[in-house]
Order: sequence, then structure tokens, then C-alpha cells
Amino acid sequence: MRRVNRHLKPQPLPQRNGVDAVSFVLPDAANPADDTFGAATVLDYLAARFYPHARPLFEERFERDEVKDAEGGPVAPDAPLVGQKIWYYRQLGQERPVPFDMPVLYEDEWVMAIDKPHFLPTTPNGSFVAHTALVKLRVRENNPLLIPIHRLDRATAGVVLFAKTPEARAPFQTMFERRALSKTYEAVAAPIPELGVGDSMTVRSRIDNAHGQLQVAQTGVDFLPGDVPPLAPETRAEKRKRHSANLPFTGLNAESKITCLATYPRQDAEAWQPSCNVSQNSAGVKKEHAPEILSTTEQRVPSQLAHYRLEPHTGKTHQLRVHLAAAGAPIIGDVIYPEVLPPTETDPELRLQLLARSLSFTHPITGEALTISSKRRLTLAPH
Repeated sequence: MRRVNRHLKPQPLPQRNGVDAVSFVLPDAANPADDTFGAATVLDYLAARFYPHARPLFEERFERDEVKDAEGGPVAPDAPLVGQKIWYYRQLGQERPVPFDMPVLYEDEWVMAIDKPHFLPTTPNGSFVAHTALVKLRVRENNPLLIPIHRLDRATAGVVLFAKTPEARAPFQTMFERRALSKTYEAVAAPIPELGVGDSMTVRSRIDNAHGQLQVAQTGVDFLPGDVPPLAPETRAEKRKRHSANLPFTGLNAESKITCLATYPRQDAEAWQPSCNVSQNSAGVKKEHAPEILSTTEQRVPSQLAHYRLEPHTGKTHQLRVHLAAAGAPIIGDVIYPEVLPPTETDPELRLQLLARSLSFTHPITGEALTISSKRRLTLAPH
């Protein structure tokens, strides 16, 4: 029988359908450095900053007593701005549901692993809140304390771990921070000329998030053939010395091992049919397409494909996607690398061919050796 934890931790406002209330520190009107948007009261400020053309959205929150202070007391709409912290429920927009399941791959008293589908975000972010793995699992498992230990991109499918209690979160996150586990991914891309079947190479680089950009910034790319020792992480002593000198880390921070498992012609990939067919997008809507009107991502599929095993030794944003793109083999179905494709109203017909296949680690609480593997397969992977 599966176990469900219900150790509730009180908050000023409880979760609503798996969604946490948000907290916000208001400006102090007496501080000239704080921007009050010309407002003198809490309601005026919230409306002016977030909904200048829809003030009733916040007025209704106050009427329903859904704006609380840090101690859980009610906040009056005409309360002055004194730098206080408040809690309220965010306004949810229209979200397109992802009609796929999230089977449980492993579960014990402390942690749960699920098999995330493509197109489902791991956590609330931007326009996705209710239709995220975290919110859906909290409701389905009747556990408001679930929290992800790591994340996958919305476009990536596969194994994701969730802590079931606040106490379990720290030891598992420490395991990730210390790289005390093995992560294996699979991808389909064009063949890399210098990488034969069974051959491996390691890609190292520096990856930095670029503010306001979909793509990350990558510099110092290096390709190392064969098996090489992992890039040594910065030691605590080195980090303390750098911090004491107020210096940023400027070395390489991303490393991935790429192994070619197979190469094969495109027509051998299951579900790739050059004749007209009917398929479903992530919204469950059927659509017909013929070869001459294939989507931009589908037009990118080369005549020869390669199936790769990817082993990231670090966990930077978009790491595997930029490393394969740097090797001249961007992942099939990628709408961000090597260049950003124009957005569409629905998700791409061809899913990103990237799958988080497995996690292997020693359970930080029980000491048990575990390997958790996804049951999914990539559309264009060989049989």
C-alpha cells in the first residue's frame, strides 16, 4: 500500500487546489528609495503595480479576507505602506492542460519519483501554475508538503524526484549539490562525425543564464574524446578564499559525457511517417499534416539519426541541449537551440527528443542503493 504523509505546516493562507499563496514585501512610503507607484495604501499599491486596469481583482481579495500579514492577521485595504510582508492568492490565467499521466516509479516515506511527460512543467512558472507536476501531484496525493528536489525543463520527459516532507528535502538536495548520484539521459540528434557507435566524448564549457533571454550564454567549449575524469568541483576552501576576496567564479561549470548508442536512417524510427497522417498535439487536438507542410521542427529532422546516452556531471540550465548543439548535433525537436524558433499557439508536433532516463544513488536516509528508470521512450529512438 502506498503511504501518504500529511504533516501540515500552518501558513498565513493555506494552499488552494495545490497552489501556494504568494508572499510579497511592500514598500515603505517613508523611505524615498522605495517606489510606491504613487500609492499611499496597500490596495492602491497592489492595484497600481499589478492590475492598473483591473482594480476589482484586488478589491475582491480584500472582501474575501484573502490578504494576510506575516502572522496570519487580516490586512486592511486602506492600511498604510510601512514595508510589511503580506500573503495573497495569485490570479490564475487560462492554462492549456497536458492530458498525460504521471505514474509513480518509486515511493517511500520520504521521497517519490514520477515519470514526467513532455510539455508538463515541473513547478509553477510564468503562465503555468495549476497545470504543473507539483500542483497536480499535491492534489492527487493529498500531500500539500510535496516539493521537487530537482527540475526538468517543460519540454523534457522522464524521472523527477519529490520530497514528501520538509525534513526529507535537505538530505536529497545535498546529494544533488555534492553530485553524489548518477544521472542518465537519452537523446536523438544528427550523428556527430567523429563519434562512432560505442564511442564517447566529454563536453566542458561555462554556462551562464542571460537575463531576459531564452538561450543561455556558453563560452569556453572544449571537446575531450574518450573517458576522462569528471571536472573537479570547487572545494570549500577554494570557495571561502574566493568569497573572502569578493571574487566571482570564472571557471568551467558545465560538463556532459556523450556516448553514441546507435546510428540509423530516419525512416527506421518508429512513428516517423513521411506520408500524410493524423496525430495529436499536447492539447489532445487531432490535426492532419503532409510532408510539404511539416512544422519547422519536423523539417529539421535529418536523413540520418543517432541515439545518444547523455551523462551530465553538472546541472546547469539547458546544459545537454547546448552541449549537443555545440557538437553540431542539436537535439531533434528543440525550438531554442541552435536558434529560437517562432512561438506557436500549440506545442510542437514533434516533441523534444530528450528523456531523463534514470537516477542512481544511495538513499541518504536509508542507505539503500537505488536506480529509478523512466518507462517512456523517445518518438524517434530506434526499436
